[in-house]
Amino acid sequence: MTVYTARGNTATTWSEPTESIWQGLTGGPKRVGGKRTDLGIAERLFIGAVMNQPRGQRPWGMVTWLGEVYRTSRPTLYRIGEQTKESLEAEQGEKCAEGIAQREEAVKQKMSENRLNRTILTLTMPGKVSGRNMGDCLREAFGLERSNGYVSGLLHEAGRKAGAVLDRVEHQSMGAVVLARDEIFRGRNPNLLLVEPHSLTITGLYAANDREAETWGCALLLTQGRGVQIRGLAEDGCIPYAASCRAAGLEAAIQRDVWHTVEDAHQVVGDVEREALRAITAIAKLEKRLTTKRWQEETFQQWVSQNEQAERLLIQSGQVRFWYECLWDAVEMVDWRSGEIRNRAINAWLWNETLAGLRQIDHPRVRKLVDRLADQEDELLTFLDGLAPELETWQVRLVHHFIDPDWAAFFQATVAQVWRLEHALRNGHPSFAKSAALARQLLNEFVVDDPVAFHLAQDLLTLLEQVVRTSCAAEAINSVLRPFLESRRESTDQTSRQLFLNLFTLWFNLHKFERGPRSGKSPYQLAGIDLGSDDWLTVLGYPPD
Repeated sequence: MTVYTARGNTATTWSEPTESIWQGLTGGPKRVGGKRTDLGIAERLFIGAVMNQPRGQRPWGMVTWLGEVYRTSRPTLYRIGEQTKESLEAEQGEKCAEGIAQREEAVKQKMSENRLNRTILTLTMPGKVSGRNMGDCLREAFGLERSNGYVSGLLHEAGRKAGAVLDRVEHQSMGAVVLARDEIFRGRNPNLLLVEPHSLTITGLYAANDREAETWGCALLLTQGRGVQIRGLAEDGCIPYAASCRAAGLEAAIQRDVWHTVEDAHQVVGDVEREALRAITAIAKLEKRLTTKRWQEETFQQWVSQNEQAERLLIQSGQVRFWYECLWDAVEMVDWRSGEIRNRAINAWLWNETLAGLRQIDHPRVRKLVDRLADQEDELLTFLDGLAPELETWQVRLVHHFIDPDWAAFFQATVAQVWRLEHALRNGHPSFAKSAALARQLLNEFVVDDPVAFHLAQDLLTLLEQVVRTSCAAEAINSVLRPFLESRRESTDQTSRQLFLNLFTLWFNLHKFERGPRSGKSPYQLAGIDLGSDDWLTVLGYPPD
C-alpha cells in the first residue's frame, strides 16, 4: 500500500521533522508567476524552510538532494529561500505594527493625552531622562511610541507656559533682598543665574550668548521688572559684575564672596609648602652624593645654597599659613572662642594687620596675593554693614529685658557662640561638637523659664543666619541645574535654552526640599509666594486626571 507519492530518489532519509514533511507533500496548487511554474506553494514553502535553516543545523548534502529531487539549480533554490524569508518577515512586520497600534489604542483609552504629558514632564524633571531614553521608558511602561520631536515640542510648549507664569509671579512679598549671582555654561554659552540665598528662590535664570557687563545689566533689569527689590548682590568677583550694576543703574551693596578670596590664599600656602618640600628633596639628593662619592667642593656649595633656601622657604611657609588663618579670622562674623559679634572696625583692623604681615614675606607668590587682597577689603566686609543696624534694633529689645548690661552682653555672646559653633558643625568640623554642646546647654539655662529670652535668642539666631557672605547659594543651584542641561542635548540655541530654563526655574521653585532646615517646603513657600497650587504641572496647565 502506497502511503505517499514517490518523487525521484527517496533512498535518503533525513532527520525529523524534515522527513515527515517531505513524505506528506502531495503537490498542491501551482504558484502563479515565476520561472518554475511546476513548483506549487507547498513545494516552495518546503524548499524555503529547508534553505532558511541555520547553516550549522542544516544536514550536509540536503541542498544537493533538493536540486536532484526538484530538478533545479542551486541558485534557484537559494532564491526561493530568500523569497520565502522576505514574505514571512513582511507578514510578521505587518502583524507587529498592527499589534503596536492595537496596544497604543488600548493605552490611549486608559491614558489621556494630559496624563501622558505629565508623565513626560515628570521624567524630565526631576527624572533627568534624556529624549532618547524617554522613548524607551514610554515603550516599556505603556507600550507607546513617541519621537524625540514630540518630546521636544512638548518641552518647548511647557517652557513658554512656564515663562508666562514666571512673569506673573509677585516677588514683592520677599521684600528687599540680597541676591547671589553666578553663571553656568552650556558649551560656550553662559546661563546667568540670580537666587535668593535664604529660601533658594530663583529670581532670574537667563540664557545668554556672553557674560559681558551689558548682558548682566539686562539680566538685573529683567529681574527688577519682575518685582524683585535688590538691596545687595553676593558674587565671586568676576570682572564684569561691577560694571553691570552701573549699566543697569542699580545702587546695591556688593558682597565679595569671602570663600573664594581666602581660597586664593590657601592655594598660595600650598604652593609655598610644596616649594619648600622640593628644596628639602634636593638637599637629600646632594647629601647622598656627598656621602657616597668623592668629595666635591662644587656639590658642597650647592648643598649650602639649597639648605639656606629650604630653611627660608620653611619659615615662609609657616608664616604664610599663620596669616592665612588670620585672613579667615578677619572675615568672621562671630568669634567662636568668645561669641563676640564683629563690626567693620574690628575686622578692618584684623584685615590690615594681616596684609601688613604678608607684606613682610619676600616671596613672589605672596606679593601677588597681597596685591589682589589689598583692593578687596571694602567689598569683603559689606555683610557687617548690613548686620549693624538690625543688630542695634535687637539690642534695644535686649537691654529692656536684661537690666544689668553685663548679663545682656553675656546673653548675646552665648547666643552668638551657639550659632557659630553649630554653623561649624554643619560645615563638617566635628572638632567643635563638645564646645557646641556646652554652649547650647548654657543657652538653655538662660531661656528655660524665660519666654522673652527664648524669643530674643531665636531672633538673634535668625538674624545671624540671614547674613549673606558668599555666593554659594548660586553655585548650589548650578550643581542641580548642570545634570538637567547635560540630559537635554537639543537645547543648543538661545531660544530653546531659555524655554528649558523657564521650565527648570518653575519646577525648582515649586519642588519641596526633602531634608535639611527647609525640609517639607518649597522655595516659593519659604519666600511667601503663592501660585495657587504646590504642583508645578498643575500650574503649567497639566493637572492630574
